[in-house]
Amino acid sequence: MRKAQYVRSKMVNGTRVWFVRPTPALNKVFPDLKIIPSLTEPPLTLREANDIGDTWSKDLARYAKGEINTTHVTPHSVQALVNYYKNSMSFRSSDRNSGITDSTRRSYLHHLNYLMQLNINGTRFDAMHVSDVDFEFAEQMWLYIQNDISTHKANHCVKVLKLIWARGIQSKEKTGVKANVWREIKMPKLPDRRVMWSMEQMRGLIDYCDEQGYVSMGSMITMCFEFCQRPVDIRKFKWSYIDGKTGVSNFMQRKTKQRMALSMTNAVEHRLYKHARRNLDDYIFAYENTGRPYTADSLNKVFRKLARGYGLPEVALLDQYNVDGSQMFSSIWMADLRRTGATHASRAGCTDRELMALTGHRNPQMLVVYAVEGEIESGNAQAKRSKYSKQYDVGLLHADKPIRDITPKQVKSISDTALAKREAFGGLLYAGEGQ
Repeated sequence: MRKAQYVRSKMVNGTRVWFVRPTPALNKVFPDLKIIPSLTEPPLTLREANDIGDTWSKDLARYAKGEINTTHVTPHSVQALVNYYKNSMSFRSSDRNSGITDSTRRSYLHHLNYLMQLNINGTRFDAMHVSDVDFEFAEQMWLYIQNDISTHKANHCVKVLKLIWARGIQSKEKTGVKANVWREIKMPKLPDRRVMWSMEQMRGLIDYCDEQGYVSMGSMITMCFEFCQRPVDIRKFKWSYIDGKTGVSNFMQRKTKQRMALSMTNAVEHRLYKHARRNLDDYIFAYENTGRPYTADSLNKVFRKLARGYGLPEVALLDQYNVDGSQMFSSIWMADLRRTGATHASRAGCTDRELMALTGHRNPQMLVVYAVEGEIESGNAQAKRSKYSKQYDVGLLHADKPIRDITPKQVKSISDTALAKREAFGGLLYAGEGQ
């Protein structure tokens, strides 16, 4: 992986750690910049260090072009406040209780790069004095971003600024922040995306993927739906995550760092049989065009292409209608498979706690869109979904494709005992089996 400018490394107890160090030339322009991380902060990954180094390089280039002047980094300027936040533990720490995740940190940097260049009232935002950022300005900025990009972008930008101003209040003398004006912005609630594609549609889409030569995509669709997980966690799923004795998949969610332990379902086992373990790496799925794992971009592009080819319906936005009274729809995302699976589990009778164990959500409020309330664990949630699917013949598995006694040789993860336990517990069965 490449190393950005200002990124350095050193060996600590036999492990290479990364840090970002401003040069004297950079400090002459931006005197507030310091070595990241400090001695009291956790070390950076190379990707995190590159993000910071790239941001510093872009800022220096903008300064050279006259787009930034030194007033941007004087005390009590917005840029100084943002730099102060970027150097704080609130931003740098990855602790699940007091910090933020890597993906959230990258998202914040993306929003800030956009915000710093805005010119709402004749002065660039990064050059403004924090005392000039009042409620009227905050409201104007939200409206500008909504018109420029979207309501979703405006809401996220305000949320980031709210966090930065809250951190600034904790050091009023240094930052000049006296009140958090961003808290006063009443952001509109975005329409819910309650996705509930039918089992026939799910089966058809998976079969269509296989017919088009995208077997890995068909299997990832199955796992996203069955396990109710984000595509980012499925596209790089490894054979080593699967316990060969119990058939349980143990992994950590990339976004939340939540540790998951999900029982292998019959439908997922059926798909794993289609994939051979490779000597190249431990990943289960590979992009058919490259032989390497899907990237985030290629994953959504191929999924949308196949979804359109098959004719998967677009996602309806709840209580949102066009001027002519017709239903308003949103673009399809692969993450909608997770929402569909969770909604299906909710309708099958899973409680909030069971859904939280299945999806990895930490807050029951995040489950409101899926509908139901709750108790217990992911095994029960999967069992209820299986029982519901079997009762109404809506499971993902096909009656004409029996797989009993077939175990992927490469995985050794689904023993006959584990499969028998799952089926006795109410796992997904092929029609006519176990009856």
